[in-house]
Amino acid sequence: MNFCSEIMDTMRYTVSFPTCLVALGLSALPLNGHAQEQDSRVEVVKPPERTERAQRAAIDSENFEVGAYLGALSVEDFSTQLSAGLTLNYHISSRFMVQAHYAQSDVERATFEEVSGGNFLSASDRSFEHLSVLAGYRLAEGRSFFGGKRKFNSYIYVLAGPSQVSFAGEDNTGLALGLSYKTVLTDWATLNLDVRDIVVDRSFLGDDKTTHNTELAVGLNLLF
Repeated sequence: MNFCSEIMDTMRYTVSFPTCLVALGLSALPLNGHAQEQDSRVEVVKPPERTERAQRAAIDSENFEVGAYLGALSVEDFSTQLSAGLTLNYHISSRFMVQAHYAQSDVERATFEEVSGGNFLSASDRSFEHLSVLAGYRLAEGRSFFGGKRKFNSYIYVLAGPSQVSFAGEDNTGLALGLSYKTVLTDWATLNLDVRDIVVDRSFLGDDKTTHNTELAVGLNLLF
């Protein structure tokens, strides 16, 4: 009986020792994996986000604009010359405006005058002057961007109205048609780019003729 008990004790020792080793190894695996996972982590540092908003020019509540412009006037049958003028705008509402402008340009000799060697017009008759009173309607509005930090309110107007034209010793009433792209720079100043067609009948070499005289101008206006 004692001999059998010793054999059983020996078998228990033989079986339990390897089992303990395996159990210790398995218990160590998750710990080692967790440690490796902690060692492999990388901390990402994000810089603070800075968003700079574009600045928009304010619109003043005043309704009048007065300004001056420079441009180029192409007189039909003659050359294209520098023109200069003055404008006065009154904004009736956010959609409608009335514009009065006066401009003058000195016209050079025409091509046919160079060919014939004569002067169709005297020096005093080469001044092209037009005075117009136009009604304007705002077609669209949007933004004009200069760089990444500044933006301005902008508007597109269509203009039409009568125009009194003095040229070549004649005074005639015609029609002025145009588009104006207006940008509000500050609450007291605007910048506009205008294109106009001044349609007027003119007695040309003894024949009555309807002429189209195109003007492209850039103007600066003050609000008050």
